[in-house]
Amino acid sequence: MDPTDPAPQGDGSLQKVITTRQFVFMALSSSIGAGLFIATYPSLAVGGPASLFLSFAIVGVAVWITMCALGELSIAFPVTGSFYEYSVRFISPAWGFAMGWNYVINFVFIVVFELVVILQCLQYWDTRMPAYALLLLFITGLILVNAFGARWYAEAENVFAVCKMFVLTAFIIVAILIVSKAITTESRPVEELDLNMWKGSAFKNGPIGFMYAFMAAGMAYGGTETLGITAAECESPGRVMRLACAIVPVRIIWLYLLPILMLGLVLKIPPGASIYSGGISPFVAAMDQARIPILASVFNGIIIVAIFSMANASVFASSRALQAISARGMGPSLFAKIKWGHPIWALALVFLISLLSLVNLAQNGDTVFDWLLALAAGSNYFTWMSICVCHIRLRMAIWRRGSDEDDILRWKSPPGIIGSVVALLIFVFGLSAQIVATAKSPLPNPPHILSSMLGIIVVFACWAGYMIVRQSVVWVPLDQIDLKMKLEESDASLRRSHDVESGSGSVTTRSNETTNTYP
Repeated sequence: MDPTDPAPQGDGSLQKVITTRQFVFMALSSSIGAGLFIATYPSLAVGGPASLFLSFAIVGVAVWITMCALGELSIAFPVTGSFYEYSVRFISPAWGFAMGWNYVINFVFIVVFELVVILQCLQYWDTRMPAYALLLLFITGLILVNAFGARWYAEAENVFAVCKMFVLTAFIIVAILIVSKAITTESRPVEELDLNMWKGSAFKNGPIGFMYAFMAAGMAYGGTETLGITAAECESPGRVMRLACAIVPVRIIWLYLLPILMLGLVLKIPPGASIYSGGISPFVAAMDQARIPILASVFNGIIIVAIFSMANASVFASSRALQAISARGMGPSLFAKIKWGHPIWALALVFLISLLSLVNLAQNGDTVFDWLLALAAGSNYFTWMSICVCHIRLRMAIWRRGSDEDDILRWKSPPGIIGSVVALLIFVFGLSAQIVATAKSPLPNPPHILSSMLGIIVVFACWAGYMIVRQSVVWVPLDQIDLKMKLEESDASLRRSHDVESGSGSVTTRSNETTNTYP
């Protein structure tokens, strides 16, 4: 099958199964995992509290803009297949191929990353716990959650969402009490709390420390952009996208920026201390410094649940993405097969790769952490950049043809094309920053420079390989971009998504020729 062809069709009628309740919970706390709960510790140690807060604030604004741009795309062209579908249509088939595999590889290794972190977090209680047995236990849990289909997966994620919101809200409240000296066990003087902790250490290691923090931000916000795709499968995409544009800024401020701000006011990392927490979340470490051990243990337990949730979401996303791109001829046909309503072979591959989390038990586990963190952050930046470029080229194609935007766009991104340009520049800076920070690292044993470039290598290897084999164009000419969303294409794509999850679908091929004229 030509990978530029429309998605294969399934049998059945169009089903829009995402409820408003599920969408709201997803918009509030989906994709919050180790990037926030763990990776913020080394960023705080290297960059300082101000660098950490500003990097998350800057990337957070850009991610919100990107989500709005993707919402505009997904409402005008409501197809499944995620971000690479838009990359094929608005950039080029070669870049769409690269983005498809970038997305799969990113989320497959996020599963490994999250499992690595879970094993580290468990050592907070007992370093002698049988790690191999625990690893198999958590992988079994992931298998069970995914075995019951999308409906139960969504409900499980709703429960996990409540856990995430609880622990982060509780931390904000407790941190305020610590700063106000309302916690009787807190023995540190006022001079060692709140903004006094920022004196001389707000921007540790100067510009290099500031750039280092962008790696954690790139990892922590990964997955937020899936809201735009989710909206396309809701009953009223335009209405829920407006809801999402209101919810996501609240999410960023409430569940990212406020906890990070308060973390910088209550957690002190002594000069010369290791930048690695040894598996202890900085939010747990802050409770330990305040001498609240019971609350620290409660936080650690809930954080493990939250990280398991991110691993669960990554299994779901990576297996479905692998099945989808394989069904389009962009991957091995084996992974396109569906049995019992699940992409069995795609799931099997994801769970097989998840066993790589065992390498964290080796002596160089921190090195593995660095490589997986850099890979995930780089992949996320590429995904976001591609969405922004797609949005920019959509608007440019409309202008080139002299068409009325209202005839094509049923909902417009509030930040508009200027917002996408600004977000694109931020992501380019973020991707470049992690490379520069690694190359000029102030650490005595810095990560290998190749680790910071791994995401770039993966993307451009896929892109160049497709260009060579398929002799694809670099850019789809603006006047050849297909701005018409055929109703049958939207119905077939969304119908296939529902059939796969309900167990009634099958992968078939389509003989119709693509309407695109580019290779």
